[in-house]
Amino acid sequence: MIRAFIFDLDGTLVETEMLKAQAYAAVSQTLLGLDAPDERAIDVYRRIVGATDETAARAMVDELGLASAMHEGAEEPWQALSRLQTELYRSDVASGDRLRSVVYHHAIDLLRDQAASEMAVAVATSSQTEDADRVTKEIGISDLLDVLVGRDQVINGKPDPEIYLKTAELLGVSSDEVIVVEDSATGLESAVRAGMRCIAIASAFSGDGLRAQTLLHQECCVYRAENLTGVVQQLLAEAE
Repeated sequence: MIRAFIFDLDGTLVETEMLKAQAYAAVSQTLLGLDAPDERAIDVYRRIVGATDETAARAMVDELGLASAMHEGAEEPWQALSRLQTELYRSDVASGDRLRSVVYHHAIDLLRDQAASEMAVAVATSSQTEDADRVTKEIGISDLLDVLVGRDQVINGKPDPEIYLKTAELLGVSSDEVIVVEDSATGLESAVRAGMRCIAIASAFSGDGLRAQTLLHQECCVYRAENLTGVVQQLLAEAE
C-alpha cells in the first residue's frame, strides 16, 4: 500500500529549470561580453536537466568556454560560475511573482490532493535546501510538506538513490510504500534505483529525455497534464 508521495521540485512542481537556465545565460553574457543572453546555455541545461548544480556548472564552463573568463582565485571555475548563477537566480530571476507564474498546477493539485487524503507528502530536490524552502513558501505548499530534503542534506546527488532513500527514512516509510513524482530522466533513475514506483511528468526541458530513457515504462510517463490523474490511480491500484 502506498503511504507517501515524494515530489521533485524543479521542473515538476514549478518551472524553475527554465529560470535557472536563463540565469546561466545571463551570467555567460556578462562573462563573455555578449550583446544578449547566451542561448547556448539554454541548450546545455536542457541536456543535463535534473543534474546537480556542480554537474550543470561544470558543463557550462566546458561547453561555453568560460574557464578563461573567470578570475583566478581559490575557487575552481565551475564553483565561481555556480556562485554567480546562484546569486543572480536568487536576487533577480526567481522572484516571488515570477515563481508563482510558472507553477505546474496539475502537479500542485496532485500534491494538495494527497496531503488532504492524509498521505505523507515530501519534496526531494537537487536544489539547495535554502532555495527549495524559499520556493515552496512562495508557491504556497511549504505547510503541506512533512519533509523537505535538499541536495546539501545528502552526500550523493541524483541519479544516485540516496536522496529518495533518506526522504523515505525521514517519513518512516519503506521504498515499496512510495510513489515518486519526477520530471527528468536523471531524477527517475534516482527513484528507480531506490526501489520506488515513479511517475515522470514531462516538462519543456525533459520531454525528449523521458522518451529516450528505458528505466521507466512509458505508460508511467505523462506528456499531457490531463493524463496525470489516470496514471496516479493506476499506480495506486497496482500497489494495493
